Amino acid sequence: MRGHVTGLDYSEVSCEQSRLANAEAIAEGRMDVVCASVAELPFADASFDVVTTVESFYFWPDPEANLCEVARVIRPVGRFLLVADVYLREGLDPDTLANIRRYDLTVLSPEGYEELVLRAGFASCRCHLSDEGWIAVDAVR
Repeated sequence: MRGHVTGLDYSEVSCEQSRLANAEAIAEGRMDVVCASVAELPFADASFDVVTTVESFYFWPDPEANLCEVARVIRPVGRFLLVADVYLREGLDPDTLANIRRYDLTVLSPEGYEELVLRAGFASCRCHLSDEGWIAVDAVR
């Protein structure tokens, strides 16, 4: 069985660049690219086995409501993976902290991610931390 990938971004420019970079997969029906916001995902309930977000959660307009929307489109026992290159922790670089405040980015501690994801309707959540400061939030619907 072959899988299908749907890419989503709210930026028309990013969507067009993705369509160009993935033209072959799109032409073969293995992929599509949708321009929309995580605030209102244009998909039916329980549409996806897996949803991922890499280095974009910081910018989501309403993190808890947006996570509820993500949970809505994931099938029961489907997975959600959030990857970010920074999370709140002791010893975080002062310039990084200043940028988080300056740009009003959503950057949480591992416990904060777990609490937020569980409140949004996921059944379980685990955070994995790298030595380089990355976090992977792995949740099951």
